[in-house]
Amino acid sequence: MQVSNSCVEEFEFGTQNFEDVLVVDSRITDELKPQEVGLSRTFRLENEEPQPEPGATVSIVDDQQNVYSFSETEAGNYVSDIAFRAMPDVSYQLQITTDGGESYTSKQVRLPQTTQIDDLYAEPIVNDDGEEGIGIFVDTFDPSGNADFYRYEYEETFQIIAPFWSNQDINVISRTPPVYEVVQREREERVCYKSEFSNRIILNETTGLNENNVERFMVNFVPTSDFKIRDRYSILVKQFVQSQEAYEFFELLKDFSDLESLLSQIQPGFVTGNLTSVNRPDDKVLGFFEVTSVSEKRIFINRRELFPRADRPAFPLNCTLTRIDNDNPQRIVDAVELRGLKLVQVGTNGVVLVFKSCSDCTVLGSNIRPDFWED
Repeated sequence: MQVSNSCVEEFEFGTQNFEDVLVVDSRITDELKPQEVGLSRTFRLENEEPQPEPGATVSIVDDQQNVYSFSETEAGNYVSDIAFRAMPDVSYQLQITTDGGESYTSKQVRLPQTTQIDDLYAEPIVNDDGEEGIGIFVDTFDPSGNADFYRYEYEETFQIIAPFWSNQDINVISRTPPVYEVVQREREERVCYKSEFSNRIILNETTGLNENNVERFMVNFVPTSDFKIRDRYSILVKQFVQSQEAYEFFELLKDFSDLESLLSQIQPGFVTGNLTSVNRPDDKVLGFFEVTSVSEKRIFINRRELFPRADRPAFPLNCTLTRIDNDNPQRIVDAVELRGLKLVQVGTNGVVLVFKSCSDCTVLGSNIRPDFWED
C-alpha cells in the first residue's frame, strides 16, 4: 500500500521485514498532574508483548527555558518529577536519550484550543447491524471556532452483583473425618465493581461545518445483551482537542491498526510521527509527542430506565446449583474443598452450593467501591 502524503511509506508484512525501532507514547495535557512518557520497542508478530525501553533519560523543554525532568517508575514508564500542565502560547519539545546513547527529539508543539464537553448522554438505539443497545453520545460547542479535531477515550465502570450470594458460608474443619460448620461471611462479596478502558482510536472532526459543533457523536455502543449493563453502569468520557498533525497521525494509525496496543504492535513504516533521531536522522522512530487540552464528563445508567421491558443480560458464567443431603457430609466437604463451591442456602435436609464465581463477586471485580460511584 502506498499513501502519497509522505506520512506512510510502502511496507510489506512479515517477520522477515522486522525492524527494531523505538516506540514513543507521549501526551501532555492542560491538566495539572504528573505527566507520563512510555518507551518501548517494536516486536515481532509472533511475540505477545512489547519490550519496554528502560534506562532512558527523558525530559520536556518549553520555549520559556523550563525543563521538566522525568524518572522511570517501572520499566519503560517515565513520570515527570513534578506535576505540571501545558499552557497556552507555549511550545513544548520532548527529548529522549536511551541507555544506549541514542538521542531523539520531537518537533515544537503547542497546546490547541480548549473546548469543554457540553453534554454526555445515553439513548436506546439500534446500530447499523440491527443490534439493540445503548448509544453514548457527546455534544460540544467551540465558540472560538478554532477547535476542529477531536479524539475520545472512555473508562467504563460497572456494578457486579453476585446472583447467588449468601451471608453464610461453609468452613471446613476436617476432611477426614468430614467436619464442617456454617459461619457468617466476613467480607463484602455480594457487590463489586469493575473498570475497563477503551482500546480503540475514536476520532471526530468539524472541518467543513458552518459551526464547530460536535453534535450527537457516538463514542460507545453497549448492546442490551452485554453483561456490563446487567446492573448499574457508568462511563467517563474524555475529549482531547488535537492539532491537525496529531489528528492525521491517529487517523492513519486507526486505518492500519485494530489492536489493543495502539503503537507497539504496529510494524515501523506505517506511520511517521513528529519524532526524529538526533544521531541518525534517517532512522525510524514510531510515535507522536502530543500536547492537548482535555475535558471530561461522567454519567450513570440504569438499563431498566432505557429498556424497561428487555430481559436482564445473562450472568456470564455457569451458575448450576448443587444440592447435597445432610447425611452425606463427606460430599459436602469435598465440594467445598476440592471444587471450591460456596454456600447458597442451608435447609433442614441439606445444603445448596454453587460455583464461587456466582456467589463471590470478587472473582470478577473489586469489592472496593469507587470514590466517584453514585447509587
